[in-house]
Amino acid sequence: MELLKQSRKAITLAETVISILLISFVLVSTLQIVGPISRSSSLQADRLVAANLASELAEEISTKLFEDDAAASQDDIGIDAGDSVINRTNFDDIDDYNNWSSSPPMMSYGVANTSLAGWTRSVSVKHVLVNDPSTDSGTYTGLKKVRIQVHKEGVLHADIRSLHSHAADNLGFVLTSTTGGKQGQQDN
Repeated sequence: MELLKQSRKAITLAETVISILLISFVLVSTLQIVGPISRSSSLQADRLVAANLASELAEEISTKLFEDDAAASQDDIGIDAGDSVINRTNFDDIDDYNNWSSSPPMMSYGVANTSLAGWTRSVSVKHVLVNDPSTDSGTYTGLKKVRIQVHKEGVLHADIRSLHSHAADNLGFVLTSTTGGKQGQQDN
């Protein structure tokens, strides 16, 4: 007796259903892994942009004088007469930055960086106690705390703080008003 050879010419419905279920399971598992990875990459990119925006502004502030000789009182913190809120090139001392904010972030000469729509940079400046810089003071102490925050669409991505002392004004650095915008040149 000869055995009849059966040849298989088609895929059964059961095999098709099982294949679709296996492929679906693999796709769902992959999507569950890829989603958080892409969100994480986006968050890291936002944090990097925020850190750069905060650092750039902190460096700018660090080039300014601690106090303004023309200020009515050393206790006063904020914009002095003649300083523009929009154009930071007129800011000549640290406390001019108090309550300054821009969205989108502006360059020091007043031009907004429109590619950063949804981003906000803000600054607060406060007198703090010399023996406890975490404690704010309503009066002049010779020490100021500068806090820079960077938000994207309301979410805080960078928050840096720095301390500035009146002693820094006596280190030999002066601000010059040149058209080239050079600031912080050493006084010889």
